[in-house]
Amino acid sequence: KVEKFKKRLKNKIDFEIDYKVFYSGEEFDESQFYNFYNTPSFISEKKIALIKNFEKASLTMIKAINKLLKSTDKDNFSTVMIIVSLKDKIDNEILRTINSTGIVEKLNAPVSDTLKKWLFERAELDGIKFTAGAATRLIENVNFDTGLLKKEYEKLSVYIAFEKEKVIKETTVDKLVNRVYDMKIFDLVDFIGCRDKKNALLTLKALTVQKQGIIGLITLLHRMFKAFLYIKSPGGQDMLRDYIESHIGHMPYMVSRVIASYRKCSINYSPDEIFKVFKILNEYDFLLRIKNSGEVSLVLKMINDITG
Repeated sequence: KVEKFKKRLKNKIDFEIDYKVFYSGEEFDESQFYNFYNTPSFISEKKIALIKNFEKASLTMIKAINKLLKSTDKDNFSTVMIIVSLKDKIDNEILRTINSTGIVEKLNAPVSDTLKKWLFERAELDGIKFTAGAATRLIENVNFDTGLLKKEYEKLSVYIAFEKEKVIKETTVDKLVNRVYDMKIFDLVDFIGCRDKKNALLTLKALTVQKQGIIGLITLLHRMFKAFLYIKSPGGQDMLRDYIESHIGHMPYMVSRVIASYRKCSINYSPDEIFKVFKILNEYDFLLRIKNSGEVSLVLKMINDITG
């Protein structure tokens, strides 16, 4: 839904500067949020502040946003706020404020099993078979977007129609279906976490070719290396699962897969190296916030510093 909203504003918003994502449930910098929200843009018609996983918001964050909304003039404001929550049981006071200030829309969260059911039923009608791995890869690559899934399925079905064996495997999906931005940014994080510098740089290149910003990269890396600490801490396994579950969003079935991936990558770093990575992330977080240009070159240096 957010991606559709962004497409509508393609020529009205500078997404590099005037679009910022805030993650609930993490350390909330109230002053940073106020500064972004209250500072008018000199380039775009409006700025956009996207707040994810609002059901995990701290009391400080809830109060800050409630205060902002109550003081916002509906006819004269500089920033559009999009609040996304997985549950409708959020604080009643702020829900009333949101209702009086903006628009509340109920959405159905995408469910992997539902998409797989559609995919297998459609494929059976067309005389095509998907391996389990290929089906999972396809759904992940389109980031659980039903419309995009149907579009990419048509592409695959046309391709396989000319093959003797009507079976779509993971290699076929990898060849024909590009991973959307949300998945590529996770790929970049995984490659950095596994100290795979070569593939990290290739993924960064793919992102820049698509002219996508590196939104959320520092946050995702910090999250991963924090998980590495839990993995290496005695008795940290329960905390690790709780930590991953609290950040997995609309994909709870991915918890075990993410944990397995983090375990595999964590062997590449000692505890001392993990603490060094936190210092690197803090340094580049500051540099990326104040940069006027050269974001890609900064991220290149950061990848070198971490993987080296």
